Amino acid sequence: MDNMNIELFPQGIATGKAFCDRDSERGRLKLCFNHNQHTVVVAPRRYGKSSLIKQVMLETKVSGKRIDLLPATNIGFIQRAVHDCVLDILNQIAPRSQKAKTLLMKAIKKLHPKLTINLLGQKLEISSTQTPEASISELLVGLNSVAENLNKRIVICFDEFQQVGLLKQHHSIEASIRHAAESSCSVTYVFSGSSRHLLNVMFNSKSRPLYHLCDLLILSRIDEHTYYKILHERASAKWGRKVDQNAIHEIFLLTKCHSFYVNALCRLLWTMPLPPRVQDVQTAWINYIKEKSSWISHDVSSFTPNQRNVIAAIAYSHTSEPYSLEFSQKVALLPASIRKSINFLMKEDFIYKDVNGIYKVLDPAMEFYLHSVKHFDFVS
Repeated sequence: MDNMNIELFPQGIATGKAFCDRDSERGRLKLCFNHNQHTVVVAPRRYGKSSLIKQVMLETKVSGKRIDLLPATNIGFIQRAVHDCVLDILNQIAPRSQKAKTLLMKAIKKLHPKLTINLLGQKLEISSTQTPEASISELLVGLNSVAENLNKRIVICFDEFQQVGLLKQHHSIEASIRHAAESSCSVTYVFSGSSRHLLNVMFNSKSRPLYHLCDLLILSRIDEHTYYKILHERASAKWGRKVDQNAIHEIFLLTKCHSFYVNALCRLLWTMPLPPRVQDVQTAWINYIKEKSSWISHDVSSFTPNQRNVIAAIAYSHTSEPYSLEFSQKVALLPASIRKSINFLMKEDFIYKDVNGIYKVLDPAMEFYLHSVKHFDFVS
């Protein structure tokens, strides 16, 4: 695949020329970084949360690190991730610095630390009888002390932070992080995640340690008008002319302006020798769905029969009245069963309700897939 396509329409984190818009969100996040205001960034997976945070870090020129908590299954994982994060940031802000070493040793002396410096950087070992929660707090507080003394600003992003809320020791982990965040003046924390339900519980429940600690930033999809300008500019750079308006509209119609899928589809289209037509867009999208059908069908097969019927019916025809007699007859379910299925699908971010109160399937690839299968019980 053309390197330019990968750079402009990346599959992973997008920064620099590949980053699209988000002007207001970038402005808000910059203010948070500059004023040491901790933030929760909420959006479904693959909406561009990590790209936004990384881009703002580059623009503000702050040091920092993203900790991916999606694989976290126990508190030991969290402790190791924080340990590695602190060491990595220390290498960023003061590589092989004796002053930084002395400051950190003093700040985390309760952990009986041993920090060695070699050509590859610094290696930190701790041997303490303290609990993992206490170690997490001590390491983060110690890093803030070092950053303050060196006059450095740092950002730590806990990505997919809702995973912490699923752990047995979630309360004590959250409390240890709150302790570090509240006493921090040089380290700004960003908690990003894809489960709106779990994050809402973690940050808005009075019984939870992180209650009202952060500003809230919710990402929505980039609008068509913004994408029009971006795609036309990239088409001019690729082919020396604009893409047909109808083809652009078809891209938006199929991807629903979901950033991940706009990039995925355009990455394929921008390999063509000429600007794509509507039929080219449709063919590329169908081929893409066929390639991804196994993981889509895996998600769909995990639903109960009732959940499958409800989400398939919504995919076929968006509705504002899923508990109406008409919808109930379509899926052959009682309103109580429909409500139970919708509550699950909403909680797990498979469907959502837009600003007009219309229920829709969140993932455009799954919606298209559900249109193509015929083995559901409801009558379309």
